[in-house]
Amino acid sequence: MKNSTDLSERVKSLLDSRLKLERVQGKHVIVSVNAKLPAAQRGKLLLDTEKQLRKMLDAKLEIFLEPRGDLNKLRQQLRGVDYEK
Repeated sequence: MKNSTDLSERVKSLLDSRLKLERVQGKHVIVSVNAKLPAAQRGKLLLDTEKQLRKMLDAKLEIFLEPRGDLNKLRQQLRGVDYEK
């Protein structure tokens, strides 16, 4: 457990301010993006971050975005919209 906590702290210290560390699972670093970015910029940010983490910490680390639910479905439920008529 100590190694995972140490790795999480080291990852946090290297992350761009637009990224938030959600968790580390083995060699998977799961992050969320705090800023509204176009897809191309978001992709470049994630790739650059992965390269930096691999260089500084471990060559096997991989960056993943935190999965998000279907927000449209949530909005429909909140509004009471029923499209199955």
